[in-house]
Amino acid sequence: MKELPERQLLILKEIVDRYIRLREPVSSRMILEDYGLEVSSATVRNDMNDLEEAGFIAKPYSSSGRVPTVKGYRFFVEWLLDLSELSREERVEIVEAYEMQRLDVEQTIRQTAFLLGNMTGCAGFVIPPRPAETKLERVVMFKVAHRLAFLLIVSDIGIVEHGYVSLDEDLNADDISRITTLINETLRGIHLADIRSLSLEDGPEGWYERPVRQAMLVLGRLLQHRMQRSIHFEGLLNLTETLIEVVPEEAMDHFSHLSFATQDENAFIEALAQARDGRVGLIASIGDFPLEGMESFSVISCEYRPHDGILGVVGPLWMDYGRALSTASYLANRLESLLSPSQLRSLEE
Repeated sequence: MKELPERQLLILKEIVDRYIRLREPVSSRMILEDYGLEVSSATVRNDMNDLEEAGFIAKPYSSSGRVPTVKGYRFFVEWLLDLSELSREERVEIVEAYEMQRLDVEQTIRQTAFLLGNMTGCAGFVIPPRPAETKLERVVMFKVAHRLAFLLIVSDIGIVEHGYVSLDEDLNADDISRITTLINETLRGIHLADIRSLSLEDGPEGWYERPVRQAMLVLGRLLQHRMQRSIHFEGLLNLTETLIEVVPEEAMDHFSHLSFATQDENAFIEALAQARDGRVGLIASIGDFPLEGMESFSVISCEYRPHDGILGVVGPLWMDYGRALSTASYLANRLESLLSPSQLRSLEE
């Protein structure tokens, strides 16, 4: 981060923070009133002129105060990265929100995206862990009706899929238990991608029985849904209010571009990988996210384990970066804890 004189750094932080909170240009008088600096108004104006010449702030019109530029926002976010933290009450709220979603990966992912959007007032997103790296923990199958069973797939990070199995014959509980045991003893610890392409000819004794083959076919079909990496967005409509408030004439144009950009999940995931460029931790892309239509937005992202999941927040350039960084970081840690294999085993005991 480029070094600035201490007073200019203070002034820049105040301009960005005040503009994020109040959405109005900041004058030298406001800076003096807030900080009681023992310098003249002319000195503060000169510092603001220097910041403007350096590209950190700008005047929306000739007689106004200053507003942050993209460069100013980036400088501000770099400073925030090591300082952001949620309050204890907010952390408790997140923990409580997860209580009913511990084992179902799909629901946990959606809950996380909702929390990201709801707590930041922006759009939250979560990319689930890489499915090809996820291993089978076990399958659970039980009878629900005549010739109909329910199949539940549990991986090393939790429940990943479930569905119904039509049976050619009416099996009793002992038969279903034997089929389930055979599948679990054979496939436990194998990557889901490998199970999907497993040949029935490679199976152990009993693999050719029709109910087993049926269960394996359904297992393969359910896993097919999981092999394509997806992204879950929540809260895109949160952005309409702030866009209308700050840039009313351009609001719908900005939002339509954002909506179109986020509809192509593969393109967004690829752009996110490009923006992160192999880096770990919190990464802020401010006005330079490499996807058409995102030029007026910032993307905060953070990875979580296991299997390289990513979550984050999409917001306008004037978003509350402190809250976005804190929320993304804390939720990444919580989600990582919930999806860890050790957590799964503890919940089973």
